[in-house]
Amino acid sequence: MSDLVLIIGGTSGIGLETANYLFGKGYKVVVSGRREFKSRSINFVKSDIKSDQSVIELYNKIKNNYGDVNAIVYSAGITSKKKSIKDFDESSFYDLINTNVTGLLRVLKHFYISLKASKGRVAVVNSIAGKRYSKISGIEYTISKAALTGLVRQLSLEWVDDGILINSVFPSMTLTPMLIDNLTIEELQELSKKVPLNKLAETFDVARAIEFLISSENKYMTGSGIDISGGQVLSG
Repeated sequence: MSDLVLIIGGTSGIGLETANYLFGKGYKVVVSGRREFKSRSINFVKSDIKSDQSVIELYNKIKNNYGDVNAIVYSAGITSKKKSIKDFDESSFYDLINTNVTGLLRVLKHFYISLKASKGRVAVVNSIAGKRYSKISGIEYTISKAALTGLVRQLSLEWVDDGILINSVFPSMTLTPMLIDNLTIEELQELSKKVPLNKLAETFDVARAIEFLISSENKYMTGSGIDISGGQVLSG
């Protein structure tokens, strides 16, 4: 395997698990994010997806040092606490949208030429909140995830002639550092009981689905989403 995969937001959680999993499968992996990241096996290029200039610089560094990407995994994202609509704050909303949605648009805009050259794959880490609602996050988060669904559907058809396939994964609440840091053990246990499989998703469960979507084995799926919800979303 020699495919080059760029993981945006790959310094923790699902992104980091995916980076390690793909590296173990023989992919060439580059991780990018705002936080410093050190690994003996995985390359890191620092970037800020909220800055157009930073994304341009990221593209130039990747192109000059590694060539065209074969796949992009967008795992960057922030959340918001659930609160009443009367406490809605526009600045917080725009900051969340800038990271969760506009950041992806910036990445795809500047890496489009590279994806077109390689007939590449894109996997977007969405959430079942985008299909239903969020039990623990605010309306801003749910809106951002619903927006990603529209983005993937639209680009999947626009890119048909380019040979680029773009899809999503829809994990339910996953045992990431962000979730664990924000909930007590008792709260995590209560959430687990509400899942038909009686357990929360693990990052490895998501990484395996992402690997299929960006692999050469995926020849026919585009504009689609894989639910990883332990039976909470039934779309079979």
